[in-house]
Amino acid sequence: MVGFVILAILAMAGAVGVIVARQPVHSALFLIGNIIALAVLYLTLSAEFLAAAQVIVYAGAIMVLFLFVVTLLTAGKDEREAAETLPGQRLIAGGASGLVGLALVVLAILNPGPAISLGLPKNFGTLRGMGAALWGPDFVYLVAVAIMLLTAAIGVLVLNRPERRAVRGARKASARQTRSREGQA
Repeated sequence: MVGFVILAILAMAGAVGVIVARQPVHSALFLIGNIIALAVLYLTLSAEFLAAAQVIVYAGAIMVLFLFVVTLLTAGKDEREAAETLPGQRLIAGGASGLVGLALVVLAILNPGPAISLGLPKNFGTLRGMGAALWGPDFVYLVAVAIMLLTAAIGVLVLNRPERRAVRGARKASARQTRSREGQA
């Protein structure tokens, strides 16, 4: 029980570190720590498949993809350029996050799923148990997580778009200047 509490505290510290860290790369490192702590928690619950999937899929593939995207989005920017490009975006994002959280709470209340017991279910942590949980009565939660991830991906694209317009506008202005110089010559 002591080990479980220590792992839970490490997982919570990693989650808080993801939110509090100022640099995206530091957030990613905290997230990797959180993922590893969760994998070890799964091992303590005899869910070897979940632990392996957690490390391979999330700490491996997803985090490499995340770091790749962070590197692409922040390449060539200093801290002055990384300031808010859309006024009030933090307020809007906070409000939208609160609404999504409220929707998930309402969804959990309306769809409570199986009752929690002191013992673990027979197929807990196995491939058969995971399939039954994901495609059974908890399918609505899987869809909710998929919608949240899709919303986050669209948000990144929308927030990155004004820079493209600015670059395109600068290129057009440069082309106009070049044409006007050629016309004067």
